[in-house]
Amino acid sequence: LHRISLHPTLTPYRRRLYRTLLSIPPGRWTTYSTLSGYLNSSPRAVGNALRTNPFAPGVPCHRVLGSGGSLGGYKGFWAGRSDANGKGNGKGEEKRRLLEEEGVVFDGEGKAMGVCFGGF
Repeated sequence: LHRISLHPTLTPYRRRLYRTLLSIPPGRWTTYSTLSGYLNSSPRAVGNALRTNPFAPGVPCHRVLGSGGSLGGYKGFWAGRSDANGKGNGKGEEKRRLLEEEGVVFDGEGKAMGVCFGGF
């Protein structure tokens, strides 16, 4: 928390977002939409700020998922998308592994099971 407050390049919005992420318990997840509703912003603004999270995974942006529990993006890459050569970037697998290590369970379609966290 102290590092967030003192980071020289963070906007007030990003500071608030990163502090909010710290309230999501391990083993739980939320969505870009739910988080943006709490912050009075947009899911795209949340995603853009998470893309450049300098504190990951300590500030757990991996706990933010797409609608319906889909993996969404991680470290600037959208899970499941390939590069120009048809190769994946591995970021979706990394995000899923982090979540599974915390106890999140995924269904056969790769969507997180359980209830979206909204108790920020």
